[in-house]
Amino acid sequence: MNKEEIMKTIQRCAKKLRRNPTLREVEAAGVTRGILYDRWGGLGNAMAAAGLTTTGAGFLRSDSTVLLDWAAVARKLGKVPSEREYVRTGQYHDLTFRGRFKHWSNVPQAFAKFARGSRMEQEWKDVLELVARHTAAKQNPVRKGRFSRSMKSTVLPGLPIYGPPLALPEMAHEPVNEAGVIFAFGVLAARLRFCVHRMQTEFPDCEAVREVARRQWQKVRVEFEFESRNFLKHKHDPKGCDVIVCWFHNWPECPPNIVVVELSKIMKEMQ
Repeated sequence: MNKEEIMKTIQRCAKKLRRNPTLREVEAAGVTRGILYDRWGGLGNAMAAAGLTTTGAGFLRSDSTVLLDWAAVARKLGKVPSEREYVRTGQYHDLTFRGRFKHWSNVPQAFAKFARGSRMEQEWKDVLELVARHTAAKQNPVRKGRFSRSMKSTVLPGLPIYGPPLALPEMAHEPVNEAGVIFAFGVLAARLRFCVHRMQTEFPDCEAVREVARRQWQKVRVEFEFESRNFLKHKHDPKGCDVIVCWFHNWPECPPNIVVVELSKIMKEMQ
């Protein structure tokens, strides 16, 4: 089971029980303790990601609570946050939003609709203006580089580019390409409960076994990408792959049969 499947199972349990499920109840619903701790690090983390309170009897948090937290982050940043920006500052996991609003790009308009329906336009006027500017910018994109001209002038020609520093003894900087992702996976494979059987140049890149439950391993076909969306760009067959290992996961429409392992997020959780 991947993270999203575990989260949805916990949400179903909470709705049925009308309270937070216990670890035993989650196990009875089909989520083994080993998988829960492997994917989420514990029941508390998984419940928080599923939008459940983690104290008291607990209840499933409403869309309004989740959207208001998103709006608070937008107000703090002075902009519509990206998934990564929200996860760094907000209270909930990005999967909570995807489970409710399908795609992250739908969240700004979902908040605007909620604010107007709740007659909170004045209270959240600044955030609604951010949403309006964000929507207009998407409809009328302006082509521009990622860095300003003055920033570009500081990049020295002919010298290699490194990613931000990492807190790993085996790897000093974040990867900037697929080769770096492969090495990072090699560093983390044991901690992620993978054992590599074969690396190859053709698709898929790797054959491995993965611990899917305590003392239970299954063979998986792994494809490495710097960004998960590159899988689509490279025109790979989703039926020929079980796991995408990437540094950034930017493909929300990824087929449900493929598990995405986002190494940058795992590194952040480890740190």
